[in-house]
Amino acid sequence: MEQQNGFRRTIENGDVAFGARASTFSPTVIEVFGELGFDFVWLDFEHMGPSPYDSRVFEDLTRAAEAGGTELFVRLPSGDPALIRKVLDAGVRTLLVPRVDTAEEVREAVEATRFVYDGEPGERGMASGRARSWGSSDAYVRTEDEEVCIGAMVEKTGAVESIEEILSVPELGFVFVGPSDLSVQLGHPTDKTHPEVLETIEGIETAARSAGVPMGKIANDPAAIEDATEAGYRIVRMGGDLASIRTTLRDRLAAVERQ
Repeated sequence: MEQQNGFRRTIENGDVAFGARASTFSPTVIEVFGELGFDFVWLDFEHMGPSPYDSRVFEDLTRAAEAGGTELFVRLPSGDPALIRKVLDAGVRTLLVPRVDTAEEVREAVEATRFVYDGEPGERGMASGRARSWGSSDAYVRTEDEEVCIGAMVEKTGAVESIEEILSVPELGFVFVGPSDLSVQLGHPTDKTHPEVLETIEGIETAARSAGVPMGKIANDPAAIEDATEAGYRIVRMGGDLASIRTTLRDRLAAVERQ
């Protein structure tokens, strides 16, 4: 298995990483997205898909990402350290922890990804899975600490209230803004353009820029993507497999039916 994370290098260099969602969890789709030039493929294990506790799930997924020259971007169902370690050992390098409230939750999750953390022993355990090339990688400990990247989803009012403390957690790779759940938390379900939601997001952006922590968001049309990159976002997810199928084939079918 390759021992490097192109996604982490991209955002640490100040460039923008573009990705797409694979709702089908199909290795073929992942490989195609990589061939198209996407930096990452978003897999949502919080709301969909097989159990991330089954490490066999990731074998074909990580191989497909390598074949296509992209990275898996795995949103976990929680920041459970045992789950984090298991997914990393299966060969995933980029993780997103959802629904965090406090800096302590984030620190616990980040610490679970490291053999050495903040100058002390971390909570990552030695293993011989795919991340270690099934036990044959001599540089496993060093490369994992250098390549793994973990982020926190800012989508709850608790995280907003603790944003400065969260952003100060050592080795936090990025934060990802979740306007849909923020709209629910703020009492305006589905209204992502409500003034209170927009003001809250602006506060998150200001804090992240000040802390120098990369930000991520979803932006689906070219104008929104351009706005995001101009606002300093370095991680942008644009569309995905099912949305592309719906849009492209629906329009084609409609055009045929009109003839």
